[in-house]
Amino acid sequence: MGQDKKTVKKANIISMSKATKQKIAEVAEEINGKNLFTDKIELAKKTLQNLKSLPI
Repeated sequence: MGQDKKTVKKANIISMSKATKQKIAEVAEEINGKNLFTDKIELAKKTLQNLKSLPI
């Protein structure tokens, strides 16, 4: 009855060249920390600024 079940996650590994990995790393570093959807974020801020509390 007291058997431990281990969860194993399967990862899909994509083989790629070293140059491709480097390029992906550069792009990820460039994107990191930037808001990619600034227009949607601003719209959400405008929409939510008048709410005092969220009806949850």
